[in-house]
Amino acid sequence: MSGEPRVARLSAADRRLLEEARRGHLATATRDGRPHVVPVCYAVLDDATLAFAIDDKPKRPGKTLRRLRNLAENPRFALVVDCWDEEWSRLAFVLVEGRGGLCADEVRRNEAIEALRRRYPQYVGMRLEAGRHPVVELVIERLHRFGDVT
Repeated sequence: MSGEPRVARLSAADRRLLEEARRGHLATATRDGRPHVVPVCYAVLDDATLAFAIDDKPKRPGKTLRRLRNLAENPRFALVVDCWDEEWSRLAFVLVEGRGGLCADEVRRNEAIEALRRRYPQYVGMRLEAGRHPVVELVIERLHRFGDVT
């Protein structure tokens, strides 16, 4: 493999599904491949990037979350966002794969926090300080679609 990883772009339909869904399931893995999946609140930053923040929902104090440890060891991720319906002809999902990592750029971090606040009213009242609330950028390299995501 050579050069920079390729970046996939969201179609209008993919973006609509991602923006309408309220949560996704993020899969990360340790360096040796042990998987970990958690639900996450996320925002679409642009046609090639998603972001999530570590917020004030209850977590074990003093411990770095496994999803952050995993991304530090192995930046590969998968995020699935689905539309479930008892009528299976209406099932749909988007599976996003790529590389994730902490957002170090302050301007980009602020853009991500503002996007999360527009999407989730719960974030409006939260003080999302840089030292206490990491923001993770997820760069999209591949997309898989199933069903009618239009």
